[in-house]
Amino acid sequence: MKTTYPSGRLGYSLLVLLFISAGLNGCLGGADEINGDSQKVPIILALETDLDNVEGISDDSLLSILDFSSEFSVSTYPVDSEAAKIEALRFGHIDAALVDGATAWMGWKEYGLEVLAAEVDQQGRTHHNAHAWVRSTDPIAIAHLDGDQNTDPFELFEGRKPCFTGWPDSVGALLPMGFLLGLGYANVMGDPNDVDSLLFTIQGFFNENSMIPQPGTTYYGTEGSLRCLSEGQGDIAFLTDSAVEEICPDDDIGGNDWCLGTDDYVMLPTFGRSPSDAVLFNPDSLDEEVLATLSAVLESPGSNNPSSQDPLDAGTVSTYIITDSLQHLNGYSALVYNVPGMQSYFSEEESQSDLDIDEVKIGLPANGFHEHQLTSISYFRESLEGKLDTNVSITYFHDIDDLIANLNSGDIHLGYFEGLDSWHAWKLGDLSVLATFQSYQDRNRLEIYPVVSNDSIAAGAHLDASSDSYSFELLRNEAVCNSQDLDTGIITLLAAYLIETGHIQPEDLDPSSTTQDIVASFFVLNNGTSNSSEFYPDRIAECFQAEDGDVAFAYGSQEGFDCESQTADICFLDEGLLALPPIAEYPTPSIMYNPSNLSVVTRTTILNSLLSLNGEMYLENFTSLGRSYTGCYDISIHKVDDESPRGACGSEILKALFRSNGVSRTTTQAHLEGLNAMLSVLPEGTILA
Repeated sequence: MKTTYPSGRLGYSLLVLLFISAGLNGCLGGADEINGDSQKVPIILALETDLDNVEGISDDSLLSILDFSSEFSVSTYPVDSEAAKIEALRFGHIDAALVDGATAWMGWKEYGLEVLAAEVDQQGRTHHNAHAWVRSTDPIAIAHLDGDQNTDPFELFEGRKPCFTGWPDSVGALLPMGFLLGLGYANVMGDPNDVDSLLFTIQGFFNENSMIPQPGTTYYGTEGSLRCLSEGQGDIAFLTDSAVEEICPDDDIGGNDWCLGTDDYVMLPTFGRSPSDAVLFNPDSLDEEVLATLSAVLESPGSNNPSSQDPLDAGTVSTYIITDSLQHLNGYSALVYNVPGMQSYFSEEESQSDLDIDEVKIGLPANGFHEHQLTSISYFRESLEGKLDTNVSITYFHDIDDLIANLNSGDIHLGYFEGLDSWHAWKLGDLSVLATFQSYQDRNRLEIYPVVSNDSIAAGAHLDASSDSYSFELLRNEAVCNSQDLDTGIITLLAAYLIETGHIQPEDLDPSSTTQDIVASFFVLNNGTSNSSEFYPDRIAECFQAEDGDVAFAYGSQEGFDCESQTADICFLDEGLLALPPIAEYPTPSIMYNPSNLSVVTRTTILNSLLSLNGEMYLENFTSLGRSYTGCYDISIHKVDDESPRGACGSEILKALFRSNGVSRTTTQAHLEGLNAMLSVLPEGTILA
């Protein structure tokens, strides 16, 4: 069977191709006549089953109700998935189908299918609360139950293996991804308008082997998701609030041998509401008599109408309420808008362009860049304007808190933050990381090194390969060079290191101690040599030459410190200095945003523009096929721009402006979790200074 789909819309063709082995397999089964009573109204319903065993028992409540109704003669049409139900409705193979809320929404948006009735649960609700479930021993559960409001269990999802229910299930796939993307826990990998990007996004955020299960597999569906969690095949199951109680009850009646005790599962806070399962039909093909009879049966008093029957006494047969698509599904749009590929299901009025803002406003710290970098800032702005085809403006902020406030108010869309400032922006400002600038070692981390004279006791102990005599304790009471130049990041991580390694005992500290106080209790802090040298490593060398200090601290990617291609030890030996083993890793600078003020599509478009800077390299007298090239080479289009100045080339902008050789895609948790762990050892109430 070959089907031609309308061009320019995503459609179910791509969804089926990506996640479902045979979305139209229902076409192969034919209609299975159950009741041939000619006095009854004939109706054909979809039956989701294993196509290799179409005689299997269905748990479809709509089928159960109508099969025992005196009004209908029911035939079934076997399908293997929710998507196949939509295809069967679309082409008139069936009259009605009970589908998941997300499937109903897609069918409504894409093909004009309509909702007739919504399922009502035992609490009288026409929605499901979507939750993540974990095992009680999992660190995610512990973080959730620790009573600390600053502990966010969702921050621990990254790198773990999910147990999705299937595609396009609402609670079990779409809502959790919409939540994680919408709040900035995850970023889209690829084109946000392409459903293919969803799988890449899932594998980029969760475990790299993560998949959405296919129909017929062991871990498909609601029960399969919980089984996946129970058997340790995954770490997080996405289910409704009542799923565990229904599938693995405490009384073990109707339970499964793989079920754990209910106390062994922990439910995290809800991340959204999904419309309940809905009875869907095609208004272009369903006979009016059948529609009227179906409506009457589903709302008939004494059987299915929740207004005349206590839902708690409904047993295994669901109750329904007559409704329509707009009433049942409209609020769902905002919850799944952020999921890659979902944009195709919105009308032109609802859809947004790649950028939903007229101008991209970027905030930079006023003291973070030198005067000689102003030209590079201009090149950076002009480059983004060309890539985004919109205006880009730069605003300077003297106060980081002011920059955070402007990002939260929406007056600024993107902000540049150094390591510790990015942690503040995350924890105190609810901002998220969009991208980070790689160090000269192509890493998203900087290393903080102690630097000493190569004739010092500490240097001798470190270089003595015959012993393990080196200890950080050898630096106690040493004078720190240019301590006034140490930024807050170095001071803070140095304080955390001293406590973590036991060189300073927290109980010996004054409750009002600052991080500088902690460092001063181990080292001697002095001002060192006053000089006008702009380059910090030069000031380190001058301090030692003047014998004004015994130890200094520097970031491992400072140009002139690691010399790009050499180790820190070799580079500093040229100045008679030695870099000792690093004490901590420090995140590289990052671009941050407020997820509430910048849509997924917009920020992904901006991110892809930033990433494209990596593919622009400056060539000088490069010879190929008998021709010589000088200019900015764009590897994505294989063209050389020989008219623009060198500084306008992407790689040159990154080097000159951000001391970086590349932009890297990342998430807040991946970029800042190491720093957050180190800061956690500081005594409560410690002031970062």
